[in-house]
Amino acid sequence: MVQDTHVCEEDHSKYLDNFIRKIIHNPQKMFRHYINAGDTVMDIGCGPGTFTIDLAKMVTKQGKVIGVDLQEGMLNRAKNKAQKNDVLDTITFHQCQSNKIGIEIKADFILTFFMVHETPDPIGFINEVCTLIKPGGYYYLAEPAFHVSKRQYEEINEQCIKNGLKIIKKSGVISRISVFQRSN
Repeated sequence: MVQDTHVCEEDHSKYLDNFIRKIIHNPQKMFRHYINAGDTVMDIGCGPGTFTIDLAKMVTKQGKVIGVDLQEGMLNRAKNKAQKNDVLDTITFHQCQSNKIGIEIKADFILTFFMVHETPDPIGFINEVCTLIKPGGYYYLAEPAFHVSKRQYEEINEQCIKNGLKIIKKSGVISRISVFQRSN
């Protein structure tokens, strides 16, 4: 499933990171069942740090968050926000390539929020994501229904299953959400 993509530009980050979105997509409510203090977490497609900062607070100073994005400008915005929120020491930022995440670290929790559809090869991307999840770890996949057809979304879910992940939760109307877990 190779597709034409449009990556959300840095100028649009104000739409990604605002108080209304924090109400609708509250990280504590969405992720608290999957993240513990001391965990290693990846926020792939972190943008301006919309979720990255809250993830860093959830893992505490004993944990680690890796904020991954394609755009240097987005990473710089996220770094500035991390510094203002006193969590910069908990976060490592990594600039990926359009066709490769390029990280070897294994994570307890990986988040891809509204970004898989922006990759040039979603199936190849999912294959790489699945290699980065520790045994017992979680993968939280969210895609916007207005950008991703149900068929495309199901193809992504099927690829996760082929890579040894099990769906433990599936929901959504405006956002299609699947939470997977790698068996021990």
